[in-house]
Parts: sequence; structure tokens; C-alpha cells
Amino acid sequence: MFINVLLQAENVSKSREDAAEETLQLEQRASEAGSTALALAAEIAQLRDELGLLCNEKTQLSETVTDISKIITAKDAEFHDMLNRIEAASTRLGICTFMCIFLMQEINV
Repeated sequence: MFINVLLQAENVSKSREDAAEETLQLEQRASEAGSTALALAAEIAQLRDELGLLCNEKTQLSETVTDISKIITAKDAEFHDMLNRIEAASTRLGICTFMCIFLMQEINV
């Protein structure tokens, strides 16, 4: 019976040691998980900041593109107006040239 008690005591001691070892391992894993969680939280915060900056940059670029588009539209309208003026001037020049040739022929007759 004494041997049984010793064996039980030894088993309890071994179980206690195993439990203590498991507790240490769990604490170590919990600590590592906590460190990882903190690192990930910091990375998420940094990514949020970067996302905010990128969104602001996108907004500014979008406004710039809109402004450029307005300028291009205005310049295109100016170009078409100038082209119409050139065509009208060319037509008038052609008429004037024709009239000059006609008058010169009339004078030479």
C-alpha cells in the first residue's frame, strides 16, 4: 500500500510538472500571439494611414484630370472657331483672287 501511495505521489508530481510545463508553453504561445497581434495592429494602422493618403491623392488627381479636361474642351472649341475663321478667310481670299483676275482681264482687254 505504501508503494501505491508513493506511485500515486510520483504520478501526481509528474502530472503537476507536466501541467506546469504546459502552462509555461501556453503562456509563451499567448505572449507570442499577443506580440503578433500588436505588430499586426500597428501594420493595420499604418495601412489605414497610407490608404487615407492614397485616397486624398486620388481625389486631387481626379480634380486635376477634370481641370485638364475642361481646358482641353475650351482649347478644342477655340481651335474649331479658328479653323472656321480660316476657312471663311480662305473663301473670301479665293473670291478676291477671282475678282482681281477678272478685273485684270477686263482692264487688259
